[in-house]
Amino acid sequence: MDSGIVGLVPLLFGVVAVPLVCVAVTRAGATGRLERNGAVGIRTRDTQVSDAAWQAGHAAALPMVTRTVWVAVVAVVLAVATHVAAGVPWAVLVGMAGLTVESVLLVLAAGAAGRAARATAQPG
Repeated sequence: MDSGIVGLVPLLFGVVAVPLVCVAVTRAGATGRLERNGAVGIRTRDTQVSDAAWQAGHAAALPMVTRTVWVAVVAVVLAVATHVAAGVPWAVLVGMAGLTVESVLLVLAAGAAGRAARATAQPG
């Protein structure tokens, strides 16, 4: 195995691990299997107001968080292809771009969670 690809593996592992963990946690929060807490989940001021806000926030965020899985798939495929075509430095940039897109999606998901939690908390 090429030593360059071996160095790329930890980065690509991270690209894949982030969505797997985030989707599992968000789904658990959306379905009520993960109770409101201060350690795991989408913990914003709005989602922490009540159990209903917690669950509504996670349910609203789940579609956006799920998109990170597709980002991971594309990033890994492109990073490996880039490694073959252009070498390790370019493949690392592709992997980092994948992590960046995942991060942006997670921030957007937190915003959606906050909006849904606020809507749940407001009467009427």
